[in-house]
Amino acid sequence: MPIYKKYNKNFFKTWSSDMAYILGFLFADGNIIKTKRGTHFTSIYTKDYQLIRSIRFSIGSNHKIAKRVSETGYCYNIQIGSKELFADLLALGLIMNKAKRMELPHIPIEYAGDFIRGYFDGDGNVWVGFLNKKRKTPTHVIQSSFTSCSYDFLKSLLFCLKKQGLLGGYIYKVKAKNCSRLSFSTLDSLKLYKIMYNKLHKLYLPRKKLVFDKFIKMRP
Repeated sequence: MPIYKKYNKNFFKTWSSDMAYILGFLFADGNIIKTKRGTHFTSIYTKDYQLIRSIRFSIGSNHKIAKRVSETGYCYNIQIGSKELFADLLALGLIMNKAKRMELPHIPIEYAGDFIRGYFDGDGNVWVGFLNKKRKTPTHVIQSSFTSCSYDFLKSLLFCLKKQGLLGGYIYKVKAKNCSRLSFSTLDSLKLYKIMYNKLHKLYLPRKKLVFDKFIKMRP
């Protein structure tokens, strides 16, 4: 007997911390598709199995988690067939074939940190290391970045973060990967940390947060 597939149809109709996070994650590692037959699908991808389980739980879904293998490795995904969900996400600013055309949606200020954390967990990176290694005391730094094929999206994201207190940040093109990257140095990365992890959260990638936590713990 087939299992009836379901999800919380009101999930993307009202802003919440989880909703904003998953929307941000969809902007990074998701897509919406309308087939020639008129069917509508929403897909979410991640290499982190526990995260895809948490996302599925948050949206009240019982859809199967599939494991896909490609030349770049493997990932897990869920795919939800729903015209209503497609329309809700479209209204929130997610578009088909979004890579080079997407723009930052209008996000209520109280959920901006959640959306940014969701996008960061999908297409963000954090790095800790040393600069000026030849000096007697090399500089211990942390750097964070967001990647997108849409330069306009990163430009709007930078503007959004500057409104929340970040001072620097620069966008450059990564020609080898045909995308752009928004990067921040140590002080702004620490401000970004406070924006993204400003309270207890159910949805986040522990391995990325841990990089920030270890750096902060080691600071004099």
